[in-house]
Amino acid sequence: MSRSLLPTVLTSALLAAAQGPAHAAADAAPEAKPAQAARQVVTRADQLPRRNYQLPALPSELFAAPLEALRPLGAQLEADIRADLQAFDIQDAATLRDSYSALAALAQLRGDWAAVPALTAKARALQEKAGGKLTSGVLTDLLAEQQAEHRDAAWLGAEARRRYGAMPWADVQDNLKSSKGGLETYNAELVLGVMKAQLDAAASNGNMHVPNSLLTMLISARVQKELLPPNKSAIVAALQSVIDANSQAAAKADIWTPRTFAIPADAKATPVVVAVWDSGVDLALFKPAAGRGLAFDEQGQPAKDLLRPLGEAEGRWPQLRSLIKGAMDQRAALDTSDSQRFRSTMAGLKADQVKGFSEDMGLTGLYVHGTHVAGIAVDGNPFAQVYAGTMLWSAKTEPAEPSEARAQAMAAAYKAMVEGFKTAKVRVVNMSWRYGPSAYEGALAFHNLGGTPEQRKQEALRLFKIERDALKAAIAGAPDILFVAGAGNEDNSADFEEYIPAGLELPNLITAGAVDQAGQEASFSTFGKTVVVHANGFEVDSVVPGGVRMKLSGTSMASPQVANLAAKLIALKPTLTAAQVKALILQGAERQNGADGKPGRVNLINPRKSAALAGIRL
Repeated sequence: MSRSLLPTVLTSALLAAAQGPAHAAADAAPEAKPAQAARQVVTRADQLPRRNYQLPALPSELFAAPLEALRPLGAQLEADIRADLQAFDIQDAATLRDSYSALAALAQLRGDWAAVPALTAKARALQEKAGGKLTSGVLTDLLAEQQAEHRDAAWLGAEARRRYGAMPWADVQDNLKSSKGGLETYNAELVLGVMKAQLDAAASNGNMHVPNSLLTMLISARVQKELLPPNKSAIVAALQSVIDANSQAAAKADIWTPRTFAIPADAKATPVVVAVWDSGVDLALFKPAAGRGLAFDEQGQPAKDLLRPLGEAEGRWPQLRSLIKGAMDQRAALDTSDSQRFRSTMAGLKADQVKGFSEDMGLTGLYVHGTHVAGIAVDGNPFAQVYAGTMLWSAKTEPAEPSEARAQAMAAAYKAMVEGFKTAKVRVVNMSWRYGPSAYEGALAFHNLGGTPEQRKQEALRLFKIERDALKAAIAGAPDILFVAGAGNEDNSADFEEYIPAGLELPNLITAGAVDQAGQEASFSTFGKTVVVHANGFEVDSVVPGGVRMKLSGTSMASPQVANLAAKLIALKPTLTAAQVKALILQGAERQNGADGKPGRVNLINPRKSAALAGIRL
């Protein structure tokens, strides 16, 4: 769960679909630097320059215009990207991915198909995740070859089937299913709707000056509008044929479940209070703590609702719940009634319906998120009591207007929330949310505040620092509580982006990344020096408000697995301190091998081993 310029899961998915799997992982190594110029080392996102570009028309109008209308802007953007790659030694794979993804889209924009394969080859060389090493840039190469050789969609489908079909299924199945799901629901009308609802507003507010990220998004979406529609059916059919051909393949080995344990109801254990600092919890589904919880609204002001009200959308809850489940089923390539309904809905949406639909889905995501997380955090622990730390974040597509007063209010809310945890005698807090200075920077840009791009960057850092320092101080001031954070779902570095809480380093804070049940790092999982453990975060089953069960994926689902272990250790051995529990989790975790067969960055928790290290007999 994140706070950002485009806050809803659906909106992000629409824009990702616009870019398509052709750019899903187009990292690339920096170009050779001039021998005479030493590049400046960049270890944080704020060390990179910011730029604005003047659009000749609204983003939605450019999205509908011929490619030629974007080529002058593309030339400016490409020159700036290449200059940055020569001037800076960027120590972050995700930033390089974004840069070279943009360069690939810009090459496509000008019809330079021969330039594309070199970028994808560099991408594959830098991929660390097994699936990414094999699938990165494959469709990009095929589309480039198709365009260069004037091949038809049937050729593209046959080549996609051949290339993907030759890959080891165990390594690529999640990537191919996700790509197929995204392509199947691609609809240019949806992308146009996002342009009209959000990007047009940002451009209008800025007097038609937009940041490089928005221009890159626009160009990528426009290029994919050119390439995907005539080839969509052939590519989806090719991916489906590969999936079907492997339908009888053995499932991935489950190394996660044998590591877990449940506490018997008659065990000699002590009640433990687990706080779920999230978007709201349906406490009727759990044993509530005595204090029940504390809530704050999107402006950092005290609120009364511990479970987010659906408001006028309450009557649509059954349909919205089905759509959320359908989106998850679609991503997993499951042809269920919910996924069919989701595909039908997406295919039928018109541009002017996208804003309302996106906000409905965003609201639904916020409504289910905290309860789903809580269900994971207390699973198998009859001694757990839930305390709701509710943040009623906005589901609107427009970000709130940043100000120092709002930042101070949020800072005060963090302090008050942690004080509430202390009063309620909370021992473990799960925090499946994160954001960084880019959230402030995007909001400032949307509202045309903060001055020049460089001034805006500094203002965003100043406002973000108010919240960051307050949160860090609040957590540090509660040494008896173990805080568990989700890393993020952007396949980037939490510390490079300065995420909170994931990028913080404190004795009583531990940050978790996500793997699947086989222990393979999830393609979406954020990493970095602060991400020190991993847990299952792929298609995790849990409850949503009302008690219906649903499978969701994300580091939001991995983090409460770690909180679950912490709460069980404390329930069975209540004298443990937060520092001792963290140490037991780290000592019990097992380093997994990477795609090269050597120990990688995945450090998979082992609840049974940690319990044994604590002297607990199961």
